[in-house]
Amino acid sequence: MVIACIALVVALGGTSYAAIKLPRNSVDTKQLRNSAVTAPKLATKSVGPRKLQLNAVKDQNVKDDALTGAKINEASLAQVPSAAKAGDSATVSGYTVRRFVTTVAPNGAAATVLNLNGLAITLACPAGQAELRANNNSGEAAQLRFSGRGSTNFGGGAENLQATSNMDLDHSERPGTGMAQYVRANGTGVTVSYGWRQDTLGNVTACRVFGQAIAG
Repeated sequence: MVIACIALVVALGGTSYAAIKLPRNSVDTKQLRNSAVTAPKLATKSVGPRKLQLNAVKDQNVKDDALTGAKINEASLAQVPSAAKAGDSATVSGYTVRRFVTTVAPNGAAATVLNLNGLAITLACPAGQAELRANNNSGEAAQLRFSGRGSTNFGGGAENLQATSNMDLDHSERPGTGMAQYVRANGTGVTVSYGWRQDTLGNVTACRVFGQAIAG
């Protein structure tokens, strides 16, 4: 009886040992129950990129702000909201930068070329001759200096520019280019560079002014 019991214990012990010590590579996917392997059973960095199925990682699997610029396809990004509104005017380092082109038919109604930070410039075309005028609509004291060139050089300005000053920026030159510097009492101002002409462009005869302004 004693010998039989010992034999039984040895037999049971041997079976348990065999069940625990499985041969190498003997367990494959068919022996694993679905969802049997959980995250705590995986060693750190044990799953590399070559083990992931193509397109297995989706948007919902990536933590917010986890990806840097180098990892992003720029073509997949939507337009920045402010960029859609930039058009011919934008803000750069706190300065407003604006491009302008204005056309007025001969003897047509005067048009506003620029209205920026208190400086207003208008264009008229009486008898087909361009007339550029500058005024101050800021409601406070302002100064203006301007210079230009047509067939001759010219310059001028006003120490106290008013809303009715009507400064002549083209000096009756046909055509020409010029620059104006406008400053308000609060220290802000506008710098404008521009050109003007009155002739035919694209089979349309008109007075035109074009240029750009920086305000700040």
